[in-house]
Amino acid sequence: MQHSIIGGPTHKPARIKKDTSSPLQGLRNTIFNEDCLEGMKRIPDKSVTMVLTDIPYGECNSFAPGIRQLNKGAADTVTFDIEPFIREIDRIVTGSVYTFCGFEQVSEIRKLLKSLGYTTRLCIWNKSNPMPLNGKNVWLSNVEACIYGKKRHATFNEHCKGTVWNFPVGRSKRHPTEKPLKLMEYLISVSSDAGDVILDPCMGSGTTAEAAKMLGRDYIGFEINDDFYNVAMQRVGNRPSQDSANACACS
Repeated sequence: MQHSIIGGPTHKPARIKKDTSSPLQGLRNTIFNEDCLEGMKRIPDKSVTMVLTDIPYGECNSFAPGIRQLNKGAADTVTFDIEPFIREIDRIVTGSVYTFCGFEQVSEIRKLLKSLGYTTRLCIWNKSNPMPLNGKNVWLSNVEACIYGKKRHATFNEHCKGTVWNFPVGRSKRHPTEKPLKLMEYLISVSSDAGDVILDPCMGSGTTAEAAKMLGRDYIGFEINDDFYNVAMQRVGNRPSQDSANACACS
């Protein structure tokens, strides 16, 4: 199946020589099993190129009468406030921020990013193969929102592309709200270069980490749910370094 947005840049994984004196030593290429707001405190200011994350929407679990129920369980449970989350990301990142979010969260996130000096866009993931849930009764739910925020001089490896991304829904069942690997690869390729560091504070089943790894980027991730954390660790095949394990009281 063709993805209409995928005419953009292609980056082959590159061998990156690690700098053991880096301020991110002990954090790179590690997923931590802890609350992201606590974990991000260990990340130095302006040390991450890009943030790509899919926060809990708090609106997917549906129990309205007359339609089939939709329950994403813990994956849809909001565990933090938006404002301190965005402010902590802003402290850490030097480039772009992509936040997949619920439609009720769009205004708050975009307003915060604008107040912090970002250029913003409301982007849409258009699912080319949406689930036909309740399709006989209502319009299909075939789109999800993503707020894009760009700091001045941030990397942007595209040209004259729109804000609708057409990608199919994956069927891996590793996570109830998992985003397509190809979509995450595309966004990473657009807003970072080989050797850059990608942060995902809500790592879920590890899609961002896998995409970063495939493209020659480093990653840092946090996942508070034990089950999703274990899936992510198995997926990317990493284990925390001793320094990382000692720094994380919840791992």
